[in-house]
Amino acid sequence: MGQRFLARYCLALLGLGVVLTPNHHLAMHFAAMILLFGPVYAWWLFAFERFNGMMEKVNNNGKDGGRVELTMLRSWVQAHLLYDYVLELPEDASPHERKLLDEIIRSEASREFMMTEIAILLQESSIGNGISLPKRLSKHPINLANLVLPRQSDGMVPDTYTLIFDYCQMLWPELNLRRQFSATEGTPFSATLTSRRLMYIRKDGLRYGSIANRQTKADTMAYVRNSDTNTRLPVEIVELFLIKIPDVDHAPHACALVRRLFPVDDTLLGVPWFV
Repeated sequence: MGQRFLARYCLALLGLGVVLTPNHHLAMHFAAMILLFGPVYAWWLFAFERFNGMMEKVNNNGKDGGRVELTMLRSWVQAHLLYDYVLELPEDASPHERKLLDEIIRSEASREFMMTEIAILLQESSIGNGISLPKRLSKHPINLANLVLPRQSDGMVPDTYTLIFDYCQMLWPELNLRRQFSATEGTPFSATLTSRRLMYIRKDGLRYGSIANRQTKADTMAYVRNSDTNTRLPVEIVELFLIKIPDVDHAPHACALVRRLFPVDDTLLGVPWFV
């Protein structure tokens, strides 16, 4: 169906006298290419083009005897070594080591795009386990009781508060959490004071967004590994939260609400396009 719409679009452009580009021609082969090679994002060249754009910004004004390829190679290797170093920097690293690393990155960031990316990564606050948060966080907690999630494949609308509450009970059994209006003993889990929405997080340097972000829907698809079957399940990231129980001494915890993606029929198994 998508291929037919693309064809009608191109024919309409021709009828208007619009000069078509090579991309219009390539669009006529999408269906065949997808059947041969799988989802488009498995074989597109955006990653290569992005890296080319990074390399274009490297200053190569006569360094290393005019050998441009050596200048770019050294820049590329330096950036990736520093990036890996930032990700693996131990918590007990000395202040002198952190200051030196920060000075190196900031001195290079003005000249190279990849160094700027690393500088941004350093500015983000880390909460451990390879997770970094945006520099600016929402000032006000979100009301989990009023948050409406998308319908599931069975037509049911999940209860956000219950999902987060059950998860936190499993995460912090020592807190003995109880629902906010329950008369039982334990730490109350408030629907309005515990969770703040995150527009994105970085996990081991990779960015993950959510469909709740009104500015962009980028990076909202991911895979979740099933440890029992050692398989990967395609999911859509619906919400990202930072959870902190008030008046309890514990580190904040970032979590994601996801919904699994299903194909519309058996012929598209393994193609995670449809909810």
